[in-house]
Amino acid sequence: MHKSTLVRTNHDREGRWIFLVLMACTLVAVTGCTNQVVMPTATLWQTAGQYEQKTPVVSVLRVEDAVANIEQQKDPKSLGQDVSHWGLLGPIPVRNETNQYEADRDRTEVVQNGVTAVLTQMGLPAIARTETALDQIRALPEGHLVLYTKLRSFEITHDLSLIILLIVNAGHVDKLKAKVVMDCQLFQPGQTTPLWQGAIEGKGELDVHEWMDMEVPPNVKWKQERGRVVRDAIENAVGNLVEKSGIRQLSAKLQGEAQVRLLAKVQERETSGDLQGTLSLYMQAYRSAMGSEQTASAVAGIARVLRKMPNKPALPEEARKFGVQATSLVEKKRYEEAVALYKKALEIAPWWAEGHFNRALVLANQNRFPEAIAEMKNFVVLAPDSADARAAQDKLYEWELEAK
Repeated sequence: MHKSTLVRTNHDREGRWIFLVLMACTLVAVTGCTNQVVMPTATLWQTAGQYEQKTPVVSVLRVEDAVANIEQQKDPKSLGQDVSHWGLLGPIPVRNETNQYEADRDRTEVVQNGVTAVLTQMGLPAIARTETALDQIRALPEGHLVLYTKLRSFEITHDLSLIILLIVNAGHVDKLKAKVVMDCQLFQPGQTTPLWQGAIEGKGELDVHEWMDMEVPPNVKWKQERGRVVRDAIENAVGNLVEKSGIRQLSAKLQGEAQVRLLAKVQERETSGDLQGTLSLYMQAYRSAMGSEQTASAVAGIARVLRKMPNKPALPEEARKFGVQATSLVEKKRYEEAVALYKKALEIAPWWAEGHFNRALVLANQNRFPEAIAEMKNFVVLAPDSADARAAQDKLYEWELEAK
């Protein structure tokens, strides 16, 4: 065999080995690895207002999981999967890392709790009815709306601009995008035809560079805060829901009609001389009142009935507990929480004049003078002969000036 033939044969073998090594490296790089990324959601909507208790105007039913993605159907916590790292194999860009995004609980629970919290924050007090299905809404109380939701998709992805990935971020990207799509229907209890229905979309975006903090390493802060992209997408979706559905107007209409029917029942019961039954209905009217005028009307009715009753009702222990806790919070200068706890006590015992007085003072301390005036007027109506009645009226004069 010629020497040149041996050299070519060795070169061919070396070439084949190099080719096989390159192919193996390419396969590893392209196949890459998958990281499970858990998105913290449990505390996304916890606020100081969590103490507030209001009669709900929207019942948010259990969300139906109707995602079309086959892989997500296998995992109720999955929020999507996407490339998170690119590399270079010579001049060739290759994927070598993928993130599998997971919620820390079922995605339908995240959506239901998020929608409930955001509606409440937007002035539409909502309650999550996890155990209630669509065919059970007939049993729900009238005068409010019922929201039924199908989750069509929830996707979390990276920004995949390859040039940015390779040049600016050296192959890493820390910007996340979230998109949620839902089919929504609004019902009135007892009705099978929706008052409104439509598709809603929400988007969110988050960048790790927001947390270039010297005290906390960016990667640590990123892990703590990345669930915010989920929150932003749901909040955006709820904002679109409120805008597209006219839910505020629908809610006001239903509550107004329910209040009219309730007051008719109150007058009928009061005429019959059933003082205890009348008081109960006025308390219900107080809890479901829309605005200060309806609240004041309910309080006036309560005061009128109390004057006719030989024995005034005692303050329930639960209401007393909330009042004591509110006073403690005022001493600690946690005024917002105190206002909410006084409200909670008054939901239980709206005839409690001292509770209206104290809540009015705390509201005024926060410069919330219109609300403070309304509460102090409730006190004057309920306790016109109180030793504090004169001071209360003087406060009203003072706050009316501030409210202008």
